[in-house]
Amino acid sequence: MGKFNFDYSQTMMMKIDIGVPDKKLRSKIFNKFNDVLDKVKIIDNLTFGAPKIMYLVGWQYRGHDDKYPSFFNVNRGAVPVYGDSPHHSLISLMDEAKNYNTSISLHINLSDAYENSPLWQEYCNKNLILRDKKGRLVVTGNYNGLNAYHVRAKAEYESGNFQKRADAVISMFQLDKQKTVHVDAFFVRKGLETNIPEEKKYRRKMIEYFIDRGVDVTTEFIYRERNSGFRSLWGKSDIIGLVPAVWNLRMSQYDYFRYPPTVLAGGELCMDIQADKDLQYLFYGNAHCEECFNKKEWTEDFIREFSLKTVPYFFLNKRKLQRISGIGKGRVAHFDDGVEASIKDKKITQNGIVLKEGETLCIPITWKDNTYYAFSGEGKSCTFTVPNGRAFVYELKKQGRVLLFEKEITKSRITLDMKKNRGYIIREDKI
Repeated sequence: MGKFNFDYSQTMMMKIDIGVPDKKLRSKIFNKFNDVLDKVKIIDNLTFGAPKIMYLVGWQYRGHDDKYPSFFNVNRGAVPVYGDSPHHSLISLMDEAKNYNTSISLHINLSDAYENSPLWQEYCNKNLILRDKKGRLVVTGNYNGLNAYHVRAKAEYESGNFQKRADAVISMFQLDKQKTVHVDAFFVRKGLETNIPEEKKYRRKMIEYFIDRGVDVTTEFIYRERNSGFRSLWGKSDIIGLVPAVWNLRMSQYDYFRYPPTVLAGGELCMDIQADKDLQYLFYGNAHCEECFNKKEWTEDFIREFSLKTVPYFFLNKRKLQRISGIGKGRVAHFDDGVEASIKDKKITQNGIVLKEGETLCIPITWKDNTYYAFSGEGKSCTFTVPNGRAFVYELKKQGRVLLFEKEITKSRITLDMKKNRGYIIREDKI
């Protein structure tokens, strides 16, 4: 596996919302821990056991963005049974999810600070909060009705407070056992006695601190702050190689040659900041699925995201990018093993055989041997090319797989009558 604990180019990376503070100083809960586990079980069935990481957002205090730089108490509203220990409930969820090919970990923030935090006065007293040239605290945003301030990376690290925070969250929530954590909004800023180059240096030290304790760090963006403090969307990044995966990618065509998915995985291209949006049809991405999980009926949206993004993403990631031909929407990405992905018709082929076109696909999956995954966004009868021999065809449902039929394949062709937005498995042996 190399430097990191997971192969993020072959692992689903998702977030799920737990809670957010409401106006009555309580927590609006989207998913309790038992809801998360129920979804983990369903997702494992719908993905046929694909390897997965799920980060919990708003698991602490009253929910998302509450009381940073503290992150030591579990959101009581997420506990399934009143009176249960919140900490024990969270650890139990993490342990149980392992049975479903899923690692549960935390979404945290190392940069933000709020006045309602138990650490606020200590951080002010130690001059760990960013100030402007006139010595005034710098407000960087407003979330949940509270001003957000910024923790100075170098100052916190040199004070030892960062190490205390990191050691506590790793120990309390067994992050060395989960082996990954997601750090949100990991920006650096300039201010009084604070400059960008040094802040970047200590951001790297923070990431390395987690790595040295057996925990991968994934981040929200590729950070490219200029020395002026300007947040550039292009140019050199100083954390690629330290972080294995980024939630919101912004990539150029050239970036895909410089940073193959084994070096920098996703996440998806973030369309709000992505310039060349058509690259999503040359390289695809690891479906976020975060918005799906807050819906009462979420499985159909999830299946679409998984099928049209993650399945082709994993397949292409197994192959080295050789070149890109054409211009504009006529571009084709050429990989080894005779694999090509084209923007036009959203097509993927291998040695001339069509594996995906539009919203219909039949692709060899990478996490199970001798297995194809089929899907149609329209719902129609399709004929696919598969190896000769006995084939067993299953539909993937929330409760598990259902054997539809078995058939002796000749002439390397099989026809499936597919329902709209349903996943199917074609295997050479029965399971």
